[in-house]
Amino acid sequence: MKDINWLKENYLNFLREKQENFKRSIEDLQKQECVDEANLEKVRLNIVEIFYKMFNISLSDNPMALRERYLGFFDKITEPWHINKEKALEFGKEKEVIIEDIKIQEAEELKNRFKEYYNQLDIN
Repeated sequence: MKDINWLKENYLNFLREKQENFKRSIEDLQKQECVDEANLEKVRLNIVEIFYKMFNISLSDNPMALRERYLGFFDKITEPWHINKEKALEFGKEKEVIIEDIKIQEAEELKNRFKEYYNQLDIN
């Protein structure tokens, strides 16, 4: 039976693994002097760190409260990114578009993974 503790443990492990993978990747890219690529990985790492914190802030023994609170952060946090991306597209700022895209994609992946774990819970 998968309960709220299973969700917390597995999702936090997923986030920690992503953080460690990005840190290793950044280190490897820096050793290879791939500065731009390392910086993009830093952006991804930052997004994972933000949502790691938001998950901990959202923690509750009530699965529905946790879900509502945590998923709410995705809307609040990513809304300005979508706006920034549109502005960057409008003004032809390719680098900014890429960065906003990466932030949005990373957040979407985290959100989808959370939903996958949440949907496996036995909630009666």
